[in-house]
Amino acid sequence: MAVNLDASGIGQLALRLGLVGPDHVRDGLDELGDKKAPATDMVRLLERKRHLTPWQGNKLLKGDLDGYFLGGYRLLYKIASGSFGRVYRGDDQRSGQVVAVKVLRNKWTIDKQKVELFQREGKLGLTIRHPNIVSVLAVNQDSKTGQHFIVMEFVEGGNLRDLLQARKKLTPDEALRIMDECAQGLAYSHARGLTHRDIKPTNILIAVSTGQAKLVDFGLAEISQGSSVHLQRQDDRDDDVAVDRTVDYAGLEKATNQKPGDVRSDIYFLGSVLYECLTGHPIMPVTKDRQARMQARRYMDVEDTLRQHGPGLGITPPLMRLLGKMVAFEPAQRFQTPTQLVEALQACRAELATGAAQPRGPVGPKTLFVVEQNQKLQDTFRDRFKAEGYRVVLTIDPGQAVRRYRQQAYHGVIIDARTVGHDGVTAFNDVLRAADSAGMEVGAILILGQDQANWKAQASTNAHGAVLIDPGVSMKQLLRTLNELTGGEQSPGED
Repeated sequence: MAVNLDASGIGQLALRLGLVGPDHVRDGLDELGDKKAPATDMVRLLERKRHLTPWQGNKLLKGDLDGYFLGGYRLLYKIASGSFGRVYRGDDQRSGQVVAVKVLRNKWTIDKQKVELFQREGKLGLTIRHPNIVSVLAVNQDSKTGQHFIVMEFVEGGNLRDLLQARKKLTPDEALRIMDECAQGLAYSHARGLTHRDIKPTNILIAVSTGQAKLVDFGLAEISQGSSVHLQRQDDRDDDVAVDRTVDYAGLEKATNQKPGDVRSDIYFLGSVLYECLTGHPIMPVTKDRQARMQARRYMDVEDTLRQHGPGLGITPPLMRLLGKMVAFEPAQRFQTPTQLVEALQACRAELATGAAQPRGPVGPKTLFVVEQNQKLQDTFRDRFKAEGYRVVLTIDPGQAVRRYRQQAYHGVIIDARTVGHDGVTAFNDVLRAADSAGMEVGAILILGQDQANWKAQASTNAHGAVLIDPGVSMKQLLRTLNELTGGEQSPGED
């Protein structure tokens, strides 16, 4: 209801509410020259002098007496609004620090479950600090109004959706930089047992001064067992708001038999964001229909969409390879961790900048994968290469070498076709192909018997692959060849 006050009355109301000081009111009335002037004139004058914000002024003119302060923070104007809460720009009355204040809607304050979900988001945010994640500064409840609120770092700018609406699409370098920063934030949280579960353009803030990307809204984050964060796990099915916001995750995970909290889901949806940044078009049909978003076909068709439309929309081969591994339908075909994704994003960005591929090796301990069926030779491989500092993984299944590499790249592989047969040649080719597709380096050795020498023509060797034919293949020769392929140092006595 609009107030029935004049300029003097509205000035005194603003003073009583703590929005302005006595000098502001006195100077305003002096400038107007009429205490009986309309209240609107006084409010607009205080706004022009920046003693009030338009949001505060409009609330005053409506007769609102509450909602200007929460727990020592002054609210200046509304930034965003959703079904669960509203976000305001504010400042700390004690320090003057500019902050963002997220306030739970009044209608949810009597709902214990939604209050717990809101508090969980805030408490979770207090545990994580990273340049690419919006920091939570405080979680509180106002003693006067009972309203629940979260105080966060204020990011001057907008979100990625705002940027895309203004510019339609981004340059590849800018898109990759933003995705790199998001992936670094995900890598940090993943190392602490957290996944985001709500990756989308509106949850990626872009600082206007630096262009830095920051992930926001970990309210639906999944906490894995063994995490250093000790908060109650949130079941999406328990909350209508949570279900609405994570229905895409639920649909993908149902289609691929994943458990909630698999970080590869975050990687998948970050890939869908990257596609939209590069093309200006969503990679999946936009719909609010929950049933449609739960259909497996929605996610199975994404790879076809990328192949059919990506090149025509300007996505170059390096970006196609990167996106293909981000939005692969099968989780095992995606990047397995955000750290792997960070490396791939940076390599792709460097490749586009120089026009040449920047091959890279896997991270972690120096690992050798050996495909060998002979038990004695398995023991020999393990002992010899372990002594050279390798972590040795043994299998009798050639296909396992390929599956393992796609899930977690290793440094080298030795496949003994003398004992595993022609499947070893196929696996050798597939590992090299997988490494090339990912822009990775792997040292691959295929051992053939003399009666298998004609298979050498079928082996797709390159600078990182070699075929050795027995007799005459020794452990010393294998080690020397592996070092040559991977750029490793030779052991003493190898020359």
